[in-house]
Amino acid sequence: MAVKVDLRLGDCLEVMKTLPDGSVDLILTDPPYGHNNNNGDLAHNREAALGLRDVVPAEWARPILNDGPEANDLVRAMFREARRLLRPGHCCCCCCGGGGPDPQFARWSLWLDETVGFKQMVVWDKGGLGMGWHYRRNYETVLVGEKAGAAGAWYGGHSVGNVIHGILGIKPSADQHPTQKPIRLMSRFVLWHTQPGDLVLDPFMGSGATGIAAVLAGRSFLGVELDEHWFAVAEKRIAEAQLQMRMPLEAE
Repeated sequence: MAVKVDLRLGDCLEVMKTLPDGSVDLILTDPPYGHNNNNGDLAHNREAALGLRDVVPAEWARPILNDGPEANDLVRAMFREARRLLRPGHCCCCCCGGGGPDPQFARWSLWLDETVGFKQMVVWDKGGLGMGWHYRRNYETVLVGEKAGAAGAWYGGHSVGNVIHGILGIKPSADQHPTQKPIRLMSRFVLWHTQPGDLVLDPFMGSGATGIAAVLAGRSFLGVELDEHWFAVAEKRIAEAQLQMRMPLEAE
């Protein structure tokens, strides 16, 4: 079955409104958390804070679009569109924070429940010590909502727990997206919730980790990104993944 890739530069809500009801098999995404990450904060100044360098170059600040208070309204609206777009029994898997002074995961869980329907909170153990000073953040969460109306689309068997170990978080370099997720992490959800040929949608594509995971698993992919720079990075990375998929076939 041919894998289709459709990448769109623009506002995810506007793009989602153009899609037909029940046309998506999985929404897998990593929205802005609303914390103004990497905008002169500790994440930006990590190396200086840890004594590894005296000055962190200003250009290392790579603020994420819509990463202020507006992120909450944006994500809540995305959940409403997700309910319309998902096929019954299919899931929205949304990366989310893992603690700190803002109980974002609690709000988002309730919003996901009132729209798609809450299924599970998956904990991703990122390994090592994360940011912060007290109770340093070693994990993030992935909120999973499942649309009612059919048996759940699940292909992970009976041995999958709700804590993911063994996939280290990415400490991004200056040319990587500041919240880039490992492809292995996104691949888990693609494989657990879809079959070959299914359509995976990422409304906040970033640098394309979900798209790469989808393509490598033989799923079709629709990705939306507002930032022109990261759209171009994602476009290149996903094209390379498509080439990687074709190479074994051409060699036979």
